[in-house]
Amino acid sequence: MKKLILSSILVAMLFSGCDPSGNSNQTQTKLQQKEATIPVIQSDKLAAAMGTTTELKLQLQGKILDVCRGSGCWLEMDMGDGQRVLVTFPKDVYVVDTSAIGKLGIVDGLATKEIISVKRLQLQAADEGASEEEINAITESVAEYSLEASLVKIK
Repeated sequence: MKKLILSSILVAMLFSGCDPSGNSNQTQTKLQQKEATIPVIQSDKLAAAMGTTTELKLQLQGKILDVCRGSGCWLEMDMGDGQRVLVTFPKDVYVVDTSAIGKLGIVDGLATKEIISVKRLQLQAADEGASEEEINAITESVAEYSLEASLVKIK
């Protein structure tokens, strides 16, 4: 009796993976088309690619400049001109080792842009102990970029 039940379960498991409708190729093609619509952007071109958009789903490629030394829960990629894009991971799903610093990173996810006002920048500078002259020299808002990654590859 036990052998009959075990055999039935094994047969059920074997057939549960089959697609009797024959649509498995169609599903795979749809997934490939969906993936193909996500733009691939070099990290130094992120600002231009986003333009006035505040959110954009994309694949970002670039040099990894820094990684969280505590638990590998974030990394920063080079955007050029001293700018960096902060890459975080949802619920600490991924952990990136510090050995990734200097290597090429490829991350998929949702990039966001936040405009930091002049007033906020001046307040931050004051909190950091900047002189009155340095604070008054801040006259333009700054865009900060971040990305929540759903996939991370290190080359």
